[in-house]
Amino acid sequence: MLIWKTIHFSLLKNNKPLKRRLNDPKNKKVSDQDTLDLNKNKAVETPHNKYLGRFTLGVKERLKSAKSIEYLFSEGKAISAYPLRLVFIANPNGNGPMQCAFSVSKRHFKKAVGRNRIKRLLRESYRKIKPALYEKLPHPYIGMILFNGKEIPSQKNTDKSVEILLEKWLKSLSL
Repeated sequence: MLIWKTIHFSLLKNNKPLKRRLNDPKNKKVSDQDTLDLNKNKAVETPHNKYLGRFTLGVKERLKSAKSIEYLFSEGKAISAYPLRLVFIANPNGNGPMQCAFSVSKRHFKKAVGRNRIKRLLRESYRKIKPALYEKLPHPYIGMILFNGKEIPSQKNTDKSVEILLEKWLKSLSL
């Protein structure tokens, strides 16, 4: 009984139940999803429309299969925009617009801490630009973004580099 009272009182704050607190107009937290739903009625139907409103990088959007990665490097094409390189290939049986993986060279970054930091920066930059990219893709792709630089970049530089690389890739697809 004592444990229940502890849990019960942890759900109360200022004598208001938790449900009221979450729906309280004073709670002004805005998520990415809230800002995108404003233009929901004006959306144009595209094959990848269900992915447009999400700024996450889900499990189905990550490239993990060893067979797919081997196929990607044996048959794929590459585009570079220093310090990044994109290896890509069309994926006819893909379930999403694009599956992507990220890699950093062990040659330039001996410690895993540096490699993981750069991969986190790359994933975040890709996650931000992903909805705009999905609107422009004609069919599903698989790809891997490789970092070839020698220093850990800032988030701002990573955002610019990823944007430049993906714009260059989209231009090459349309040619």
